[in-house]
Amino acid sequence: MRHTAQSFDDVVSAHRPAVTAFTRSLVRDSALVDDIVQETFIRVWRYMPTFRGEGSFEGWIIRICHNVIRTTMKKHKVTEPMVDDLENAADDYGTFDLLDLISTIGPEHRAVTVLCLVLGHTYEDAADILGIPVGTVRSRVSRARSVLQEKLTATAAVRTTAG
Repeated sequence: MRHTAQSFDDVVSAHRPAVTAFTRSLVRDSALVDDIVQETFIRVWRYMPTFRGEGSFEGWIIRICHNVIRTTMKKHKVTEPMVDDLENAADDYGTFDLLDLISTIGPEHRAVTVLCLVLGHTYEDAADILGIPVGTVRSRVSRARSVLQEKLTATAAVRTTAG
């Protein structure tokens, strides 16, 4: 089934922010993010006739993006350093970009966090996109929330005592 309700430019305009946010949550190199987003939409254009209408169209696009990310990381042998220290994710004013904050957790937790908590996909959609069980998505989202809350609480305590 071809997704013809929109022109391809409209598809890119509508879904590029979500694809970019998802990619940026897993890949820290901005040039590589741009390459992955571009390759994702090349594949979307190429494979749009194969979209069967099962699940959301955006979920289908993000599944393609997820595959591009995995392929790119293997091809370039990229290992992403995780930002362990939340202080290093803060800007000069002590504020955080949401994706920088999420970058402080492991990649398997980042993917489900961005899909469910940032982009608003259901646990079922996230499970389908990532090819993992729904229970795993629920567990990872729960754990990510806990870890992020712990990091924010610890950072706030350090700032309160230091400031």
